[in-house]
Amino acid sequence: MGIVEEIQTAIKALLPGLTDNGKQLDYEYDINLNSDRGYTNRFGFIPGSATFAEGRAMGFTTMNHNYQLILTDDYQNKDCDVVQNNTIMVMYKKVQDTLKEFQKSKLALPTLGNRVLLISGLTLEDPEFSEDNSVAALRANFVIQYQYRNN
Repeated sequence: MGIVEEIQTAIKALLPGLTDNGKQLDYEYDINLNSDRGYTNRFGFIPGSATFAEGRAMGFTTMNHNYQLILTDDYQNKDCDVVQNNTIMVMYKKVQDTLKEFQKSKLALPTLGNRVLLISGLTLEDPEFSEDNSVAALRANFVIQYQYRNN
């Protein structure tokens, strides 16, 4: 298993506890492929682009890798924005709690020499709404700096 998969696996193991027993989305890369009932209290965590970090320890490679946390939930009341807003506010709180936990946990990885150095660069995208099936989604982007042995 490579370090990118180790990080993804470690974080996905933490997410159910941080999302009120949320479940992983069936389709994380294209959330529109999930069934109408596949959005309630769901999460996804996927890797994105990465860049080499200059000037680090000899014998190791250090990378800055973008990851995205996706949270989805449904809301029932279409008469006003209150329920829709409350759904998004709960997701913002889950992102805040998740970032705090990521930074506290140190994300121990199973392979000797693989380690997470820093989790930073949180950016939140605009909430997404699907009026057809009353679904809200929030995407949070993180930069995870990690290091692995070259040998």
